[in-house]
Amino acid sequence: MSRDLPIIRTTPWNLGLILLAILLLIQLSVLPKILDQGLLETALSSSQLAFPEQSKALFIRQAPAWAGAVLSLIVLILVSVLLPRIRPSRTLFTCIAIAGSATALGMVVLFGAGVWIPVANAILIPLIAFPVSSGLRLATANRFLNQQLDRLVTSPRVNLQAPSRNHPAQLLNYFRVLFQPEGWLLTDGEGILSARNLTMADIPDSLTTGQWLHQPRVSWIRLDRGDTRYTLGFTMPNDLGREAIQRYLRRLRLEEAPPIAEHSEIRENISARIERLRTATERMNRMQQFIRRSFEHMPDGIIVTDELGVIRFANGHIEEWFGDPMPSLDGMPLARLLQGHDPRDIPPWHETISETLTMQQSRTVDLRIHDKDFLIHFAPFALPDTDQHGIIANISDISELREQQRQHREAIDFISHDVRSPLVSQLALIEQLKRDPSNIEPAQLEQLGKLARRSYNLAEEFVQLARAEQLTETRFYECEFLAIAENARDSVSEQAAEKHIEFSLQGTEDLWLRGNAELLERAVINLMTNAVQYSPPGSTVNVQVFRAGHQACLTVTDEGTGIDQQELPYLFDRFMRQKSSELAGIHGAGLGLSFVKTVVEKHRGEISVASTPGEGTSFTLKLPMADPLA
Repeated sequence: MSRDLPIIRTTPWNLGLILLAILLLIQLSVLPKILDQGLLETALSSSQLAFPEQSKALFIRQAPAWAGAVLSLIVLILVSVLLPRIRPSRTLFTCIAIAGSATALGMVVLFGAGVWIPVANAILIPLIAFPVSSGLRLATANRFLNQQLDRLVTSPRVNLQAPSRNHPAQLLNYFRVLFQPEGWLLTDGEGILSARNLTMADIPDSLTTGQWLHQPRVSWIRLDRGDTRYTLGFTMPNDLGREAIQRYLRRLRLEEAPPIAEHSEIRENISARIERLRTATERMNRMQQFIRRSFEHMPDGIIVTDELGVIRFANGHIEEWFGDPMPSLDGMPLARLLQGHDPRDIPPWHETISETLTMQQSRTVDLRIHDKDFLIHFAPFALPDTDQHGIIANISDISELREQQRQHREAIDFISHDVRSPLVSQLALIEQLKRDPSNIEPAQLEQLGKLARRSYNLAEEFVQLARAEQLTETRFYECEFLAIAENARDSVSEQAAEKHIEFSLQGTEDLWLRGNAELLERAVINLMTNAVQYSPPGSTVNVQVFRAGHQACLTVTDEGTGIDQQELPYLFDRFMRQKSSELAGIHGAGLGLSFVKTVVEKHRGEISVASTPGEGTSFTLKLPMADPLA
């Protein structure tokens, strides 16, 4: 069932006074007399046809003058009281009913008592009241709509200002803040307004107003503002971001938009209201789209609930993180959603949400979904001019932050234990030598050297890992993978020779990569060093360099003790060391394989490991080639 529209009422006094004034004006004319005469003749003619015998004996007397005035006054009061209180759809029926009742009353008195009461005024009042009441109601509704339209039109705007409304000097200032150009130039046709490293001679001749002209190092545009023509240009960075900046500039509409002509017909009242209504509706639609798109493109997940804690809106991040589409989320209690993905008892989710609603206080709670860490902030809100309220839940993905905190703690533990331990041993040995410097034995010096080298190696591994984590593609260049593997083999050959381990390097094809050769070589050295350390004397370490599709691959296989299957999932974690290496007395910080994985991921590659206890281990690197079609 459709909901009834609100009643727009007029006051009875206004309607009554207007009807009385119109009625007094009508009395100056002969209309009431003509209408009374016509009604009387019509009534008598009808009576003669229906009741001929009674009509002959009917003697008609004229009622006193006050009788008609009283009847008219009663009808006037009745109309003035009823019409403002009924709905517009019932106004016409009510007016006809009142006019018909007055006519019927006059006929009853005429045929029953032989008295004629003038009913013309009583009939004219409701007939005139219908258009007058409708007009007053329409005027009241018009004023109400105008007030609402004024509020809508003057409401705060959320439209973004068009770039074309900015003066060229402002545009140059904004571009300087955004791109930090080394040179720029702004002229107004008469002279230079601002310049650095560019001159008037640099301005190209083939400039089109409102369109960018991109040269190898400088971008230019010509803009018209009023009667003044401006020329703006600035230098572009000589890197990969230049093309992205040029595409961004092409999307900007900097030419001044032509003024919108005003139509004269809008001055008409109804047309003006329609135009204002259209403007207000478009603004409301843009505001709704702005709010919805802002929520959708926020980096955090947003959930909005009603005053019962039931989800009424959720952006795309919520659907992605929780794995539930919006149709299934709409109408679901927020506490049930959270409890289903992260069950907890202290404090339970329903308690946190209920306290947010009842106490109107914000809450911040940790959340874990699908092995990812989140932070959810509950904030109560209330709609203006209503008693409705609810919750806005902001969910932030803090998995990376938690991982950084974990790595920070591990680094502190590493520094406090692995680095400090050999340093403390060195200090103790030095103090011992200082007490008796005359009896320094070679074994003590050798031990001191081992401790110093161990401290250096630990620090070097830590520094190399930090360098790998900060690696970006700006430090990439063309390098050949087979040469990297050969250099790494040469670096480890002395260590392999001490254990009589043979290196077998297979690969004849040049595989060109785009990467950092120094860090790639260090990663391959780490794999070969591990293979030597965990291989028995006299064994063989096989290294293969080959191409697989669009990838350059390297495999390092040893004949060592292998790796326990339970340790494989954590093999590339920071500070992770195998139990076999601890038992064999092989020292290390557990950063070597973590460094290898970091370098491979920075090069958009992948690393895998296959191991069988007692038979050996095989590591495989796969890196994208610089020119896979070559």
